[in-house]
Amino acid sequence: MTTTQSTNWHTFHDRIDPHALISIIPIHRSQKISVVGAHSGGLAIPIAKYVYDGALVALNSDSRILDELMSEASRVHLTNISGTQFDKSDLSGSGSASDGVVMSEVLHTTTSPMALFTQSVNLLQPGGWMLVVDWLPTEEELDDDGPARSRRVAPDKLMRWAAECDLIPITKRVLGRSRYVHVYRKRS
Repeated sequence: MTTTQSTNWHTFHDRIDPHALISIIPIHRSQKISVVGAHSGGLAIPIAKYVYDGALVALNSDSRILDELMSEASRVHLTNISGTQFDKSDLSGSGSASDGVVMSEVLHTTTSPMALFTQSVNLLQPGGWMLVVDWLPTEEELDDDGPARSRRVAPDKLMRWAAECDLIPITKRVLGRSRYVHVYRKRS
């Protein structure tokens, strides 16, 4: 049997390795984490396993996706996940302050990505961290499964929004050929 090395530490066949992402965020086992746009194939289950003494709030505007996630959580015996449906344009009533917020590939799903980002930042308590994973808007014709290039949020635009929301950058990286990751901390 022959194995080939992945071109990047964080992807395998251009799929995100959740454990590699968890390794770059300041997460602790007892934190409360909010995952915006949570779904069963995303980061919610791996992060919930990591925060086994904490809690994970899965936020999604689609109740069917939340039901699927909760079914998967039950199947793998996770009891620290709760699902909350929100209006596609308003996260404001989505719960108490979180130690961390995860936004993975959701900015392109709304008509106002900046508003969704700002509302997600508002879920953070002071000193909390935020992980954002999204699609690179590239001119190249890549063979990816991502959204239309016109809907993608450029990393420099995300950095401006973060600065306006008083977030301090922790790290930024490129994931594979078509995604990027930024990690921020909210000022105390």
